[in-house]
Amino acid sequence: MGREVLAHLGDSIANDAGDPILTTTILHWVATHVPYTDAWYQFPIFYPSRDTLTFSEHLLGIAVVAAPIEWITGSPVVAYNLTLVASFALSAAAMFALAWRLSRSIPASFIAGLAYGFAPYRISQLPHIQMEAIWYAPLALLGLHAYLETGRRRWLALYGIAWMLQGAANGYALIFLSVLIGAWVVWFVIASRRWRELAMIAVTTVVAVLPLAPILLRYIRAHEYYGMIRGVEEIKAFSADISAVLCAPPALTFWGWIRVGCRPEGELFPGVAAFAIFAAAAVSVLKWGPASASPSRPIRIAVRILYGVALVYALIAVSVWWSGPWILELGPLHISSSTVAKPVLVSIFSALIALALPPGARLAARRASILSFYLFSTVLMWLLALGPRLRVMDRSIGYDGPYTWVMLLPGGDGLRVPARFWMVAVLCLATVIALFLAELLKRRGQGFTRLVVPILAVLVLADGWVSAIPAQPLPPDVPNPAALAGRTVLDLPAGDYPDIAAQYRAVRGGWRTVNGYSGFLPPYYPIVVNAAKEDVAGILDAFLPYGDIDVVVARDASEQQATLRRQPGVLITGENTVFTQFRVRGRPEPARDGGVRIPIASLSSPCEAPALRQALDRNVDTYWVCGPELDEQQLTIDLGRVQTAGAVLHDEGPHAGNFPRRLVIETSEDGSTWSPAWAGNAWGPAISAAMRNPKANHIWFVFDPRPARFIRLTHPREEQHYIWAIADLEVWSK
Repeated sequence: MGREVLAHLGDSIANDAGDPILTTTILHWVATHVPYTDAWYQFPIFYPSRDTLTFSEHLLGIAVVAAPIEWITGSPVVAYNLTLVASFALSAAAMFALAWRLSRSIPASFIAGLAYGFAPYRISQLPHIQMEAIWYAPLALLGLHAYLETGRRRWLALYGIAWMLQGAANGYALIFLSVLIGAWVVWFVIASRRWRELAMIAVTTVVAVLPLAPILLRYIRAHEYYGMIRGVEEIKAFSADISAVLCAPPALTFWGWIRVGCRPEGELFPGVAAFAIFAAAAVSVLKWGPASASPSRPIRIAVRILYGVALVYALIAVSVWWSGPWILELGPLHISSSTVAKPVLVSIFSALIALALPPGARLAARRASILSFYLFSTVLMWLLALGPRLRVMDRSIGYDGPYTWVMLLPGGDGLRVPARFWMVAVLCLATVIALFLAELLKRRGQGFTRLVVPILAVLVLADGWVSAIPAQPLPPDVPNPAALAGRTVLDLPAGDYPDIAAQYRAVRGGWRTVNGYSGFLPPYYPIVVNAAKEDVAGILDAFLPYGDIDVVVARDASEQQATLRRQPGVLITGENTVFTQFRVRGRPEPARDGGVRIPIASLSSPCEAPALRQALDRNVDTYWVCGPELDEQQLTIDLGRVQTAGAVLHDEGPHAGNFPRRLVIETSEDGSTWSPAWAGNAWGPAISAAMRNPKANHIWFVFDPRPARFIRLTHPREEQHYIWAIADLEVWSK
């Protein structure tokens, strides 16, 4: 599957030129800088922001493999590509080790390794190497099981090291794998009252987290400073659908056509073979108990009724999904179904109650403890992948999912993609496959094993097979990288893929870039991206006070090219068929020293007049908002008497972006004769404000001090497709 990547190791990137380029640059940075030092955190993106490595995952656990490859080959691209391809084998081998420890069956462990190392979900996550680097997780569980079995501390050491490295490789695993381990401790340790072992595991976990603690604290401080949080709606958007087990990655050779309930990162197709084995294992554990525990006749009848109800409602759900809402009237009998959600829930809960009723189900944990645990955990991890609000066919069913409990954990509300819990579910699923097959093959004998294992291997591989992982070209080079080394560079246009390429060139070339692409963005950067389309000069006004800036402009970006060529004293330092390099000299920001705040007597506006008081209440969480649909966006400030005014402070509060894109400020002593004070695009002042204080966004509009009683702010009509919002408004003497 990796042959195309291996054939172009150093001049292409695996899968796509998006996130793989981002993680390549991070791995290169980690391989060339000493972890934990201040310099290590200063990833050269989003200049002049600090601690920018904390905006994404640091990937230290992956660097354990990738960095030595880069040191040997001298190429971060080769290191990334080899690590990605190797992740399949490393993950399979780690699962083989766990499965063999639990089952002592080489054939069963082999199939489990294939099911984990080549799971369909891995194809869905090819752009995210941190989701492919999950080879430490099985080793952590291996250490726990072996410690409980032998009592030897070396197995505790394996658990602690593997858990720490998995958390260092994937921030999601730090929380998600820990949830599984917490369930493991409850099931195998607390339930058995093995208090000494509980204490030893707890101490090991604390020791293992110590190397990560300084990094976590640095992340917490940086995110607090920049106000970086994940909104609930964003988390819901990256939660899986209940039906997403029928959503396969489209790149799959055999099953890519199955696309039911697909959402962003929500392709949870487990594979036909893997699911069949899981279902057989579930039946084997949840079947009727031994003769001594035979259920009574009423229980058997109740179970049959519940299974019948589950089947009927499952058919109703399928009918609504297939043909839409329906109504059936048979005389006085009126039957209807309008949504998939309700019959699906009734079907699931009826089946669960039916399974729970027999004594055999209650004895399942005692009769097959390890297999029962991983069956249960597979289902639990799937439920957690559904996020805080359950959905069927992309429609909310009105119930919260168990992920809401995960969000209460430290750091749990900072993870954007609950659907990634499915990787932990795949870990549990592969373990179920190992345990069930080991028992099956043991009973059936060697002849059956020789026949079935090769067939199962082919079927499991077919579930996650792709013809080849594509190899994509690397970002193009700038014409004169030597002229940019050690300098500050802005790439235009800005946004997503251009930013990824700019970041890659900066990290490899040794310069700082204004651009950036990461899991979190500094609050000002979305304004920069939008300003790049409308007001490049405003961007320069915001950044030139920090010193000279080199601007790399795509040759086909004609408007940005023209703007740069008009800049006073601009110097062209390089040009090729793709880019032109410009150098613009820095210029100091006009000093704004002293001045006193002038009390505002009143505000008036034809737009949302009752809400004007919220612009004067000194509360940045309340706003005066003027919507884009109105004919006139205008606001007049009355100072009560004529005073010397020289600046207006437009406070956006913690939410940047709702400022007037173009603003005209006029002053008057009598309210009838008006004099221009300030006019122009507000992009530059808005960017400067968000850089000065990421959570305050105090936008200053400074003009020559003059006597005035009235100050009128006008958002020109041609710009009124934007919302104008003010959290707080002030006038200053200068």
